[in-house]
Amino acid sequence: MAGNPWVDDEDDDTWLNQAPSPGPADGGAPGSPLTYLDPEVEAALAAEGPPEWLGTRWRQIEPGQQWDAWNGLRRWVDWFIREYRLTTSDVPACWYRHPDLTAELYAAMCMEYKVWEEQAPGLAPMMMWHPNVAQLRSRLKEMTHEAGCVQAGKHKEPVAYSGAVGAYELDYDEDDWITVASTIRTEKVIDRPTTGVKYVRARAVDADGTEHGASDPLGLQARSVAGLGSVALAYTSTTPGQAGVTVNIAGGPENLTVVWEESADGTTWAPMDAGDEDTQDRPQP
Repeated sequence: MAGNPWVDDEDDDTWLNQAPSPGPADGGAPGSPLTYLDPEVEAALAAEGPPEWLGTRWRQIEPGQQWDAWNGLRRWVDWFIREYRLTTSDVPACWYRHPDLTAELYAAMCMEYKVWEEQAPGLAPMMMWHPNVAQLRSRLKEMTHEAGCVQAGKHKEPVAYSGAVGAYELDYDEDDWITVASTIRTEKVIDRPTTGVKYVRARAVDADGTEHGASDPLGLQARSVAGLGSVALAYTSTTPGQAGVTVNIAGGPENLTVVWEESADGTTWAPMDAGDEDTQDRPQP
């Protein structure tokens, strides 16, 4: 393909045939760094791996790697089209001029590499890659149709319907944006007073302590205490020698505790023996 700026004569897609990663040395745990690695060995291992740019966000690929990334993606797209019998209604010849198609294809390229990376039998190709190929093709077809290049017979630039901004750009109300984006929201939990009313407010101050505004006061009434509704006992279990009993206290102050008492006649009451009594504070809200 001499003269074609998109395809290099060498270094085709041999990086796809990555060998399995070497096992841990000296019985070390998988993933632990080697104590020493010969520079030549390290360089050889790096050369066997995928390109440095693969897996990087497309927009964040370094300028010095972008040429290789474009050509690597093109080679993968050509393989993908042949392998899965796609047509120009799925991927147009000008796909590289459409950011949405490029992003979709690059993401698919990274996923296809990842599912085969281990080069060992597994479920990832069948469970992840091939089911997504069908979804991917559907999305590509929709993007291609919306682009309209195939219908036009040539690349078609998107149409801008606003004189203020280009296609796929939003005409922001900048003043409204600054107002919303600069809004500060924070939260504080404040204890209610035990009696009366406590007023609170918030002030907006800068780094120098200069006030730029203050809220209206907010009144917090004293905490409310529910009246004691009932104290009721119920059996939970019984055996010939013992009975399980539960108590349910509805309402009342937060600091109530349970004191168990016993009586022989139901009139005169005394605390139960310490070993039998189970006194527990009410959980605090």
